[in-house]
Order: sequence, then structure tokens, then C-alpha cells
Amino acid sequence: MISLVSIVVLLAVFLVFHINRLLNLINYDEGTSAPETVSADGNVQDEGDETDSLSEDSDQTEIDDLEAQILENIQSQSTDIVYDDDVFNILLIGSDGRTTGTASRSDSMILISINKKTEKIVMTSLMRDIYLSISGYENNRLNAAFAFGGASLLLETIRKNFEIPVDKYVWVDFFDFIDIIDMMGGITLDVSDAEAKSMNGYIHEINELIGEDPQDGKLSEGGENLLLDGKQALAYARIRYVGNSDFKRTERQRIVLGKLVDKLYDQSVIELYEILDDLLPNVTTNLTKGELISLLLSVPTYKDYEMIEYRIPLEGTYRSMTIRGMSVLGIDFDANKQALYDTIYQ
Repeated sequence: MISLVSIVVLLAVFLVFHINRLLNLINYDEGTSAPETVSADGNVQDEGDETDSLSEDSDQTEIDDLEAQILENIQSQSTDIVYDDDVFNILLIGSDGRTTGTASRSDSMILISINKKTEKIVMTSLMRDIYLSISGYENNRLNAAFAFGGASLLLETIRKNFEIPVDKYVWVDFFDFIDIIDMMGGITLDVSDAEAKSMNGYIHEINELIGEDPQDGKLSEGGENLLLDGKQALAYARIRYVGNSDFKRTERQRIVLGKLVDKLYDQSVIELYEILDDLLPNVTTNLTKGELISLLLSVPTYKDYEMIEYRIPLEGTYRSMTIRGMSVLGIDFDANKQALYDTIYQ
């Protein structure tokens, strides 16, 4: 009995040591850094901005109406946000930094909501062009909040405009995303010929940024169950002009995320440890070690949860507009806030 207890204790110590070693690899940050220069008119300055419009601004009456709706949405929130112990919200942030180690706007924002009561996980893409209120700045697109004040301001902006209790985030940039996919051995996706052609433009840009042959990794055509490496998967997730613009792009991003989750579930303990050993240094978060341990230990349970894909704004609840030269989405906040609540908490 003494020998058995000793072995159990040693195993427990060994397990705790290695889990703690892995968690020490993560970059812990409350997310208060403001990573990008902002112009005097409040617009984010960054190269390669695919959302900027060359057309004239929308009718001023329409703009004034949207500004009034945004103000009303903020002023009407008289009570504190209610937290539900059965629901844990984490915002996944993918930034479009073009230089290693430098952040910029949040190109991808996916709210992961784990509901233990209903046993479902909801992946909600928040469209980056949603025009809304950002504390301390003129109204702007949602993705500008990350550039203005880092992850903390982005989280505050989501809470403030959508009344969703989200305080935790996980962030990776373009280069980290490439590494993560490669560490997982790539992912298989169905790619149309039109998507393959569009991907090649992004692959060319990525190759130039990382100093590789501009032709490396380009696809001659699409196909079913294609094994894509990191930069190919990133190119797929960035496609904007095939399908329904940015709406289709957020769908592709959720597909890629779902494929990654599936691959993680299929790994053995040893394989998972090796993957996390390489992956975690590329991750920045404000999750505590205790929260991360709880999430890791719950992975076997979450495997049986229903996975739901979603995006905001809903169809029929937005209008495309141009404000200060920016292409934006003016949305019905009441309709989308209710939809978010119903999907995540019901």
C-alpha cells in the first residue's frame, strides 16, 4: 500500500510539474497595449486594408441615423451585465500584423462560448466591419478597438455594445497561425478552383513577408480533402472576394478552427504534449493558469458537446455603408444582442 501511494504521489508530482512547465510557455498579458498608430481622424493606419472604400460616404442623413442608434444602444444599458456560472466566454483574436511580433487590427474575432448546462459550444464570428462605439474614440469599426487599445479595449467594446460578459481572450497573429497549423501537420479542406486562385495571391504575399520563394505553396487548382500547410490554410481563411465577401470569409475561419479542434481531439496524450510544447509560446492570453488547467482537464468532456457555428450580424439586420471613407456595417443592435443571448445561453 505504501509503495502504491508513493507511485501515485510521484505520478501526480510528475504531472503537475509538466503541466506547469507548459503553462509557463504562454505569454500572459492583460491586453492593455495599443499596438498601432492611429491617425488624427481616428482611422487605423495599416497597409493592405481590404475594407477601405474608394466610394463616397453614404448619405449624411443615413449616417446620422446610425450614429443616433449607436448612442441610444449605449445609453439604454442601465443595468450591469449578468454573468452565468454555466457559461464561459473566450474571445479568440487573430490579428493581421504583417511583421513578426507586431500586432495591428483584429482581423478575426471568434467568441467561443462553452455552456455546461446545455452542453454546447458556440463559435460566433463577430464581423470586423461592424460600426459601433469605442470608449475614448470616435465611433469606428470593431477591429479598430484592438489597434486603439489592445485586447482589453476590444473586450470592453464587445461588452459595451452587445452586453455579452466576456473578459478573457486568446490572441495569435498571422505568423503564429502559420506555425500552429504546421505543428498540427496541416489540415484537410475542400477548396474550389476560384478559392485556390484567390489563395495564391495571399500565399505570394506571405512568401514575400517570410522570405521564401514567391511561388512556394501555390495551388494549381482546387480539390476535395486537400492537405493544406500553415500558409495555405491562412490564405484560405483570408479569402475575401470569393463568395459573399467578408461573411464567407468568417465562415472559412470557423471551418479552419473546427478542423484544428478535431485534430486536437484525435491526438494521444504524448502527441498533445509535444504539440502544446511548440504551440503555447505563440499564444498570448489573460487566462489564468487555473483557468487553463480547468479547460485542459475538461477537453474529454467538451468532445461530446454540440458545436454550433454562428455569426453577427444576422442576415437582414445590417446595411452596408461608407463612413469617413471606411466600408462599415450598420447593424440592428437589439436584434443581434437578442440573437447572441438566445444562441449562447438558451
